[in-house]
Amino acid sequence: MNWLTRHQRFVAVALLSLLILSQIPARVLTAFLPTTLTLSGLSGTVWSGQAVRAWATIDGQPLMLGRVQWQLQPWRLGWSTPLTLTSAWGDQIFASRLGIGLSGLTVLSDVSVSLDTRALRAIFPLYLGGTLSGSFDRIEVGQTGLLQAQGTVYLQNAVWTANSGNIPLGDYRIDVAGAAGSTDGIVGSVVTESGALVLGGDLNLDVEAYAVKLSASGPVARDDGFRRAVSMLATPTAEGFDIVLQGQL
Repeated sequence: MNWLTRHQRFVAVALLSLLILSQIPARVLTAFLPTTLTLSGLSGTVWSGQAVRAWATIDGQPLMLGRVQWQLQPWRLGWSTPLTLTSAWGDQIFASRLGIGLSGLTVLSDVSVSLDTRALRAIFPLYLGGTLSGSFDRIEVGQTGLLQAQGTVYLQNAVWTANSGNIPLGDYRIDVAGAAGSTDGIVGSVVTESGALVLGGDLNLDVEAYAVKLSASGPVARDDGFRRAVSMLATPTAEGFDIVLQGQL
């Protein structure tokens, strides 16, 4: 009590400062966002708020993020994952806890994502349709790129979007684990859960290089039209074809 009496002015100033900081409106964030990210319809505070609509610009193309909500625990800044972030745009959903360490390492945990591959076509020249979803226990990203990942990616109701008509492929799972700096790097093991195109193999990523080794079989893999469509990437085999790619990042 004596300490509180002697320092009551300091305590009052500290409490007032915390009160003011807790009420900083969410619109202040627009001054700190990169030019490639836009938020509109902001409400709440910088610690807990939402944007009615958000979108990112990648290579000059907009990627709609939809309604974004966040919850920030400032006492955990600099360690752990103090930011809880969610976004929703129709069936496109993203949720994660996020943190940025003092070294600049970005960590995402409890990641959940789901989207239609059509949402990516403005950015990547995909000829693949379907629903892409995934859940990750942990993802680490550093200045050199992806450093660590632990989770699973699903591609469901996949189709090849050909000019002559869509070709149903199947449902697939990629189990991802590892660290870019390890001997094997980050490995994604491809498993076919069902479908007329049976895929198996691995995707590898390390700090400076990537490698893709896939084998395809099944009715679609032996279809002449489909084999011609993927001929730039594939090597024909008796069962279907193989895809072997590698390069430097």
